Amino acid sequence: MDRSFNRVITGGSSRSAQQGEKMRTLLGVSIAAVVLASAANPAKAGTENRFQNAQGGVVCQLSIPTSDTMARAKATGFRNEGTTTAYAICGMESSNSHSDVGTILQLSMGLYSLNQSAKTVSCTAVNGFANGAPIYSTKNASVPANGTTATLSFDASDFGGTAGDPLPESDFWSITCALPGNSAIGNLVTKFTVNTPN
Repeated sequence: MDRSFNRVITGGSSRSAQQGEKMRTLLGVSIAAVVLASAANPAKAGTENRFQNAQGGVVCQLSIPTSDTMARAKATGFRNEGTTTAYAICGMESSNSHSDVGTILQLSMGLYSLNQSAKTVSCTAVNGFANGAPIYSTKNASVPANGTTATLSFDASDFGGTAGDPLPESDFWSITCALPGNSAIGNLVTKFTVNTPN
């Protein structure tokens, strides 16, 4: 056999072995780096704020039933088209309520005038947990005459807590309003948190 041919084959095998060794070393270092990075930064679950919007005509109803049909659900909200005060109750919850308690951060509603006359609307937010001691907070909203929406909001600070914290007790709330004649509840918004995977 020709010695030069033997050297080429042997040399080629030696080069392949060296390249294979380098690849194994590189692979080992890469795996170690991934393992160390995973250990240094473990996956963490986070939270995310979400908003659930509802039209007033869908989630509000008369809290004191009456045969007067001037206060009613319509396509533009729950409207009191009469001249006397009507009491409307609106149910609010987060879409997260069935799995986690203590996720609601804020309840808000949009109120507006129907007849170019300013109004004062008084509303009470109530914790609706049946087996607990209900908690209440009442606030007033000044509704402008020009038909723009006035926003009335409740957060933890209205119940003795700190704004930005979850509302106390359960995640089942209602807001009852003394709705003056020619005023309406246009929409309701629940701000809540959900757990999110990293």
